[in-house]
Amino acid sequence: GGRPGPDLPLGLVLGDSPEACADRVAGEVARLLDGGRVRDRDAGRVRRAVPSDVAILFRSRETHREFQAALEARRIPACVYKGLGFFDADEIKDCRALLRFLADPASELRAAALLRSRLVGLSDHALAELSGGLAEAVRSGGPDSLLSRLDPLDRDLLARLRAVAPRWLAAADRLPPAELVDRVLADCAYAFELQGPRLVQARENLKKLRGLVRRVQNRGFATLARIADHVDRLSGDVSNAVVEAFEAVNLMTVHAAKGLEFPVVFLVELARGAGGPPPPIRVVADGGDGEPSVSVAPFRSAADLDRRSRELEETKRLLYVAATRARDRLYLSATLADGAVKPGPGSLAAVAPPALLAALAAGVGTEGRTNWTGPSGRAHVFAVVGPETARVRFRPPPPPAAEPDRFEPWRPAAGPPRVAATAFATGEAEAGEAESVSLSSSATRRLPLADGGSGTGEAREARPTPGVDPVVGRLVHRLLRDAGEAAGFADADGSALRERAAGLLTGEERARADWRGLADEAADICGRAVRHPDVTALLAGDCLFEVPFTLRRRDPAAGGPVFVRGVIDCLHRRPDGRVTVVEIKTGAPRPEHESQLALYLEAARALFPGCGADGRLLYLA
Repeated sequence: GGRPGPDLPLGLVLGDSPEACADRVAGEVARLLDGGRVRDRDAGRVRRAVPSDVAILFRSRETHREFQAALEARRIPACVYKGLGFFDADEIKDCRALLRFLADPASELRAAALLRSRLVGLSDHALAELSGGLAEAVRSGGPDSLLSRLDPLDRDLLARLRAVAPRWLAAADRLPPAELVDRVLADCAYAFELQGPRLVQARENLKKLRGLVRRVQNRGFATLARIADHVDRLSGDVSNAVVEAFEAVNLMTVHAAKGLEFPVVFLVELARGAGGPPPPIRVVADGGDGEPSVSVAPFRSAADLDRRSRELEETKRLLYVAATRARDRLYLSATLADGAVKPGPGSLAAVAPPALLAALAAGVGTEGRTNWTGPSGRAHVFAVVGPETARVRFRPPPPPAAEPDRFEPWRPAAGPPRVAATAFATGEAEAGEAESVSLSSSATRRLPLADGGSGTGEAREARPTPGVDPVVGRLVHRLLRDAGEAAGFADADGSALRERAAGLLTGEERARADWRGLADEAADICGRAVRHPDVTALLAGDCLFEVPFTLRRRDPAAGGPVFVRGVIDCLHRRPDGRVTVVEIKTGAPRPEHESQLALYLEAARALFPGCGADGRLLYLA
């Protein structure tokens, strides 16, 4: 059959059944997506066609499932749009069955709906075997003689359900309904059931339903029974079934397409009538003259003729709306009856020119094209989609290598690694790459104190001095920090200092059996230190304690940049405007201490530009 090209904006798809038409339409959609080109209205250029460029329009809602199934068989994502069965989508019906069962777990009908849904997936044979005891089977499984008649797969599914269903029912009155639904979907591994071309659309449908449940529960007291009833009421309201398509072929009624435009439009089931047959007898309370009217089909009253005229005009308007939704290509599709297009009552074909219907039917046996000359005398050429198109399969283009999968959980982009200042300084010292630091003869001071603790400031991971607990060093830093903020700290007696040290222990440190001894040891070191003139002068000045910083440095070992993070023990701001970095150590001197001080000096110079900075290592040992 022919294939519409850039010079053939009209196409024709015919078949002997709705399923055959749906297969050919889906095949043509697959062919267009495989290499077809459309005009981008926003960018003003020609580009490759994507699923959202295609719309399949119906006069009524009865036949969309055939086309949806044909598209999904080719793994083409499709969205049933604006009132065309949102509440009939499989994932929505599954959640409705769940809500209804949780609201009334003793109901046989609701238990059957849950067991047959994709949340459980029990077979029809199992439902028949368990009939009369379905609700009881969910809770206890029923007698062994009954379960033995089930297939192994059904027995396993029922056993798994029985393992989790009691938790659902127990949580029904304790958890908000939206959270309970999320828990059930996770327990049932429902995300696996959503795999396929409708994955994105199914997720969006579930998101909308959960949002609906949350809005109801946030209005006040809302039991599961009330929410289930509310969802049931909404299922008959088309306005509540609106859901947007996400990179999918749009399936919608002509009414829903008003105001929209698509590069490619398939107007299908042209000959299918709208509505059912008229009643054989019609009674009208007021025939227009104040008297009742009784008519027997076929009706011939003036009121009937006027109504039919209005319906005919409405159908013409719908046909015009449908045809003008297409920007680049328009396909007409109809099911043939005895080789001809026979319009049903109220169908779009019923208002089409008879010559057009004849040309459409004549195109069945043609080789690629058929012609039709309109009332204006203008000739139109239709490319006929042949049966071989039904065998075309959609080959989605590979995603760009640089584009992340937008359906995966978001993760921040990996940046430079983060390392502690002590670890970075240790690596530099071991590699012999320590930055030189100009220290005066008094820059490194050792105070004559006994039993110095091991040496790090807050949140550091330096190697402890053998025999000294790291907690002692951290407590000394905390005590000195408080000493700089509390007047008269140096005159405090030993007991008060020990109590202060014990109060600075964290919960994890206090959980240790020797926490009291650690606090006392830190108090002794700090008590002797604060009486030394150097420490007294430091604490009496303008000091900032525990100053965090982050530096971006290049690490030769890592082969790239790293973020060096640390905490400066003390920044002493002098009257002349300069700052002194004082690094307090409670352990023995080590080679990496000077490299560590160099990093702290670099951070201080960045924090106080133009002020000038020097450094001191103060050992409390």
